[in-house]
Amino acid sequence: MGFTLNLQQLKDAYFRSKVLSTRQYTGVIGLLDIFAKHLSSIANKMMLQDTEAEPLMIRRAKAYIGGHHADPIGLDEVANAIHVSTFYFCKMFKKATGMTFTDYLGRVRVERAKNLLLNPHLRISEIAYAVGFQSLTHFNRVFQELTGESPTTFRKKLN
Repeated sequence: MGFTLNLQQLKDAYFRSKVLSTRQYTGVIGLLDIFAKHLSSIANKMMLQDTEAEPLMIRRAKAYIGGHHADPIGLDEVANAIHVSTFYFCKMFKKATGMTFTDYLGRVRVERAKNLLLNPHLRISEIAYAVGFQSLTHFNRVFQELTGESPTTFRKKLN
C-alpha cells in the first residue's frame, strides 16, 4: 500500500494504551452522548435565531412563523402576511436561511415540542397537536429526523 509498518512499535503502543473498565467505558460513552445532544440542540437553536444580516422580509417571516407555529400555516399565508408573492418568498427564504419553509417550520415546532416534553403530565399526542402538527405520525417522523430519536425516547432520557 506504499507505507512500511514497524510492528514492534505498533505492539509497544498497543500494550501501553490505557484499558478502561466497563464502567469507565460506559461513562465515556454517556458523556459523548450528552455532548452530542447538546451540540445538536445548540446547532438547531442557531439555525432558528434571527440575525441582523438577514433581510427584513425574512425576519418578519420568522417572527410570523414563531407567533403562528401552532396554527396550520402554509407558505401562501406567510407570503401574504409579509406582502410578497409565494414564489419570491420561497426563493428568498431558501437563499437566506439555507432551508425550505417547511423544514424551518418543522424545526421551530420540534424545538417547542422539546420544551413541552419536559412536562411528564402532557401526552405526546397533545404536544404534537399543541405545536402545530396535524398528525402524530408526521410529528414522530419529523422529530426523529431532526433529533435522531423518537419523542418517547427523548422524554425518557430527560428523566
